[in-house]
Amino acid sequence: MCEPRVRAFGNAPNSWREPCAPMDLALARDRFAFLARAFEGSGGFCPRVTWASQQVLNPDGSLAGTRLVPSVTGTTELVRYQRESDEKFAGRNAIAIYENHLRTACERFVSFLGRRRPQRANVDAPLVKLFIDNADLRGSGIDAFFRQFALHAKARGSLLLVIDKPEGAPATSLGDQMARRKVPYVRAALPESIEAFEVDSDSGLFLSVTLCVEEKVDGKLEKVSRDYTTTGWKVRLGERVIDHGEHAFGACPVLAYTESGDEFPVVGKYAQIADLSRRLFNARSELDEILRSQTFSLLTLQVPQEQSSQFDAAKVSATIGTHSMLVHGGDQPAFIAPDASPAETYGKVIDALQQSIRRISMEESTESSTGVESGVARRLRFEALNADIATFAQNLQQLEMRMWELFHRALGLKNTVEATWPTDYNLADVAAELDILALMQATGFPPAALNAKRKSIAATEFDNAPDDVKVEIDNAIDEFVQQQVDPTTGLPIEVPPAVTVRTGATA
Repeated sequence: MCEPRVRAFGNAPNSWREPCAPMDLALARDRFAFLARAFEGSGGFCPRVTWASQQVLNPDGSLAGTRLVPSVTGTTELVRYQRESDEKFAGRNAIAIYENHLRTACERFVSFLGRRRPQRANVDAPLVKLFIDNADLRGSGIDAFFRQFALHAKARGSLLLVIDKPEGAPATSLGDQMARRKVPYVRAALPESIEAFEVDSDSGLFLSVTLCVEEKVDGKLEKVSRDYTTTGWKVRLGERVIDHGEHAFGACPVLAYTESGDEFPVVGKYAQIADLSRRLFNARSELDEILRSQTFSLLTLQVPQEQSSQFDAAKVSATIGTHSMLVHGGDQPAFIAPDASPAETYGKVIDALQQSIRRISMEESTESSTGVESGVARRLRFEALNADIATFAQNLQQLEMRMWELFHRALGLKNTVEATWPTDYNLADVAAELDILALMQATGFPPAALNAKRKSIAATEFDNAPDDVKVEIDNAIDEFVQQQVDPTTGLPIEVPPAVTVRTGATA
């Protein structure tokens, strides 16, 4: 594995530079790698168990037969009990099931983010349209690319965007450039793959970045280091330079994204979900072990007092079932059940862990409360989620604008593209908003206010509808109101010519 070497900040005269805190960078890489495994359900969250044949001997040393013995191969996130044998621990790993709460939470978050698409202006240029339709050389449009980018960024809290340009002979004309797609493309680079980086102290942008990636060298897949600077790039296998070149981006073509907007690296808020999921992974395994070992009732048969001196427990064994018969003397046999308290305790622990995960992912924000809850409380739950999504989107907007600047520099063109991501996703509880509308009607709000509220609810509910459908709904609401009669005057209700409402999306 490539090891982190240098971390430095700034190269301006008034900036400072220090030998890296390699432990800081190494810890960050380890943390991102753990989050990646939790997000993918791989590594220790999917332990590999192999089974090997083992001989079983009789007391006299003769061969009685064989049996299969499990063993753990690789890493596992399950924690071994004290005095737990290798075989028992491997058996527990073999049936352990990991429930991927981190991926579920990230997909839910990104689904809200995708309810309202970013708007882009001045994108009619042929090369710009070419990039928007195929941003990553894999046929992914720019919106599809950013959805996948957001998914991995939310899981980790940080992600890198690498802008590159296809190699080969330069294009001879615009038609040749389009036919051969000689325009920049983008790809995501994982923060756990970073070896070293240098940051400008004023702008916070990278001056140089080294990534550890896998590429084919001499026909073999090798781990190599890719160096990116403000003027060029280089591929190294150890000290051997495999390939190198210059670029025309005018800056380091690696851009850092952090969900909080702070300086890279940033571990995201959902990292707690990964930690809780690991504990939940263990708690479920521990509960399963209790159920397997203690669920079945035990048969008891009392030995009469007069026979106790002659009774040898070591020589007694019995198999009780519908296929056999038990002959007994003296008192009637009975079954005793194990205590349910340990299993019930684990059940409560699991419920508490799941509730913590729901709170961190704000899953409860879009669910109806089972208890008595005021309209203000419901709104606060939605507004917290709205604010989190809006902040995430605004940081994506800044990343996209930096990307467009480098894109145009590489082509020798002036950047005129404008990207605007939504600032208010306005997630709302439509049922609660309808209750508020009914209360406004009951308390005598004027028709103009009621009409504005109706349009606000409709805009929230039909946020994903085409624009012409939204206009039709607005007009239908106006027509409905105009057909109503004001009880105080007996005249049709007049609707103001223009009512401004916020549009949004339902949860």
